[in-house]
Amino acid sequence: MTRPPTDIGGLLLRWASELGSGHVADLKRGITWLARSENLPISYGAAGRWVRDCQALGHLDVDWQAGRWSVAPGVLTRLPSASGFAALVGSRTTRFEERVMRAECEDIELVRVPSSLPATDIPAPDTWLVQFEDSATLAETAARLGVEYSNCFAIQAAAWLPPLEPGSLAAAPASGTAVERYDLELEPSGFVPTQRWEEDGLYRFKRADHRVVCQILHEGAWKSVSLERGVYLELERLGVEPRKNLRWFEEHGKERGRFGRLIVDWGKPLPDLQRRIAVMCTALPPEFGPKYRTITYRNVPRAVAERIAISLKQELGDRND
Repeated sequence: MTRPPTDIGGLLLRWASELGSGHVADLKRGITWLARSENLPISYGAAGRWVRDCQALGHLDVDWQAGRWSVAPGVLTRLPSASGFAALVGSRTTRFEERVMRAECEDIELVRVPSSLPATDIPAPDTWLVQFEDSATLAETAARLGVEYSNCFAIQAAAWLPPLEPGSLAAAPASGTAVERYDLELEPSGFVPTQRWEEDGLYRFKRADHRVVCQILHEGAWKSVSLERGVYLELERLGVEPRKNLRWFEEHGKERGRFGRLIVDWGKPLPDLQRRIAVMCTALPPEFGPKYRTITYRNVPRAVAERIAISLKQELGDRND
């Protein structure tokens, strides 16, 4: 008799929700252990990608610089023009899941959408979508479930996206450190070893605490930055043609002209906040296209895509470019 397959994504999120917070390294070790115990054919870095997926899906908040994570508070948020669906994201403790199941037995319609990530990745938690007819009742539904209500996170957060800037001042690489410099012409990593770090640019190296970090050097000052933010800052510094980096294609269908697909290249992924906004247009992980090495976000309003592009100091390309 074979046992039923384990809901890895849901189990991992429940475990993280019960823990509440901790070190990213410990979280990744636990994720890897469970995946291997279930004989999943995961590839290198799968645990880190799972953490990033859950961050984009609104379940986890992660401070990559400090190496810390915490579970996000529960939120019920409408999806932009998604035919009466709102996403239930954030913490999923055992107690909360029991509360949701009781609500389902009463009058709440919940649709569970399984993860669609590649087989070599650890499954993300199922997306939980609450179906509704009257948006005025969503705040009441959120209160019943014990979560916060957000009218539409994607649209609201996009409106307040700050312009791209590097982080705080940081220490230069120590003498003898192996340093890599970002090279726009290289794919997929974009980094090449360098013996000198006197020119402005984006660099990557391992600190004394053994964590790999990215930093920007600008006019003699080192500043902390995430890889994704650093790449777009470097694109701006080099004056790269902006219309090649973010593309938007409108959907076909009645009254769908304002919605479409936002596409970026693997080598130029969206930073954390921009990625969460794009993901929360569907509350589903993005689609990865290995043939053309692209990442696709669906149901993204044109206005949201434009705000994401502006925040990254880019122009939004479309089918006519």
